[in-house]
Amino acid sequence: MLQTIRDNSKGVVAGILIGFLVIIFAVSGSEALFSGSSNSGEVVSVGGESITENQVMREVYRQRQQILNQYGDSVPSEMVSDERLREPAINNLVQRQLLIQYAREHGMAVSNAELDSLIVSFPQFAGESGRFDANRYQQVLRSMGYTPTEYKNMLRQEMLLSQLSSGIGASGFVTDDELQRFAALNYQTRSFQYAILEEQSLAGEVEVSETEIETYYQDNQQQFRQPEQVAVDYIDLSVAVLMEQIELDEQTLRDQYEQNLEAQAAEQTPRRVSHILLEDADDDRVAQVQEALESGEDFAELAQNYSDDVGSSGQGGDLGYISEGLPEAFIDAANQLAEGEVSGPVETDAGVHFIKVTEESGTEVQSFEESRDRIARQLKRVQAETEFAGLMERLSELSYNTDSLEPVAEELSLPMGNTGLFSRNGGTGVAAERPVVEAAFSDEVLVDNNSSHLIELAADRVVVVKKTEHQESYIQELDTVRDQIATRLEAQKTRALLAERGEALLSELQSGASLESVAAEAGLDLQQAEAVERSDADVSRELLSHVFALPHPEAGVQNSGTPIDGGYALMTLTEVQPGDWTQLSESEQRALRSNLAQMHGQQEYLAFRDQLRANAKISR
Repeated sequence: MLQTIRDNSKGVVAGILIGFLVIIFAVSGSEALFSGSSNSGEVVSVGGESITENQVMREVYRQRQQILNQYGDSVPSEMVSDERLREPAINNLVQRQLLIQYAREHGMAVSNAELDSLIVSFPQFAGESGRFDANRYQQVLRSMGYTPTEYKNMLRQEMLLSQLSSGIGASGFVTDDELQRFAALNYQTRSFQYAILEEQSLAGEVEVSETEIETYYQDNQQQFRQPEQVAVDYIDLSVAVLMEQIELDEQTLRDQYEQNLEAQAAEQTPRRVSHILLEDADDDRVAQVQEALESGEDFAELAQNYSDDVGSSGQGGDLGYISEGLPEAFIDAANQLAEGEVSGPVETDAGVHFIKVTEESGTEVQSFEESRDRIARQLKRVQAETEFAGLMERLSELSYNTDSLEPVAEELSLPMGNTGLFSRNGGTGVAAERPVVEAAFSDEVLVDNNSSHLIELAADRVVVVKKTEHQESYIQELDTVRDQIATRLEAQKTRALLAERGEALLSELQSGASLESVAAEAGLDLQQAEAVERSDADVSRELLSHVFALPHPEAGVQNSGTPIDGGYALMTLTEVQPGDWTQLSESEQRALRSNLAQMHGQQEYLAFRDQLRANAKISR
């Protein structure tokens, strides 16, 4: 079984699991939030290995973010509190640790080559060319708070878990007898007659009196409560808005183009570099690599054999052209080299590097016409960002304690708008932003009639709001909701009458009358459905669900009735034919066998996991 498990670690399931790993890490990789805490002692011991408080806090954080990402800010705070999530987080970590321990104890492993190949394939680490980019790889890991070694360890664990679950799942099998019984049920066909008493046929038979409307209104007034609403004027200050207001003359653009050319000429010649990275660089290992380089051995081959940088070692150490994402010491050393030269050992936080410049090239110069739009955007953004900082301070000063935002907008030459009335659930436009809604309904704005503080919606966007209208929550007058109540009562009475008529017709059926005669007397169309499968597209899902839930017909037929959307269905089940395994094509048989085996494998994996937990030595 172990070989099956190893083989399945390369399958589609593993690919899907690992494909989402970077996204999961991006949510849960917040080690910086929890590292350095004094409260990092053992919480649970699993098979002699500790789960620490830091790990529990990180898992609580991951689960909270997962819930918030799925359901948004509408989740009650108590549902994502540390106290509520702590126990599920501990259980998750315990289960994970048990599975990893089992995998290791039974000889499962992931080679460095497999890890390297997988990391290089991740689209999250691809550069603009679509291929793996070592600089991008380092940047993403730094943003997640992981070193390459930590990331590889976590990835290795995920692959072990994938091997284990896929291997056990793939060990499931199904017998021919099981296949036949499943096919007999799943591919079963049923023949039946049906007639539908439609709700619209009762139109005009139902009347709603004024007394009924008034009674319903008095008994259900809370249904007609209008929520509290507020309308605010707002000034939306953003770099994007300021950029739209900036106009640049042609000479300014041409001057900037010339400056860019001068700066480009003064820059260091772009260098394409390769490196050999030794993360755990002891003196013997560094000396071994240096001696090999001095003896003339091929740099690319040495990178493949020695480098700990999984992203570049398979490419002969190639890092592409020097970029700002590389360590300063690395860049300084590379800039001292000519094409083809190799540096001595260069120390950075990542380890010890040996650097080779593989190519020097000039930069293609674009024409003014090709560069014009880009230069204009850059200049407008620089100017807008400069203005933004000053205007933000002025907006805060002028809006404070003002009776109206209109003179503020005029003085700052900024557009002003009004949201119209909206409730605490938000409105449209800027009123759809949760921080704006919270500010509009704050005591400062709603009760004290002050302008809000600066509401930061993004790093380059702030909003100020001031109340212009407020409506308390109130119950709408009867005249306003009269038609709404009448429609609701009419629908209720129609459904009740439909059920009454339908059940009366069903009673006739069950008393021995045929569906044909009952339908004819009631003026209903009789429909015939022959050898219908569960997935038949010509019959409504409601009818199929009901008819396939009926027992086999006794004494030739099985009569039934059920409310459906827009009507009441009467039916007579006349025949049930089991599906025949032998009538399926070879491809259908293979697919069915595979699906059932997978279902069994999943059940076996869950049972294995539960048994592993039951037999584990866990202490808290």
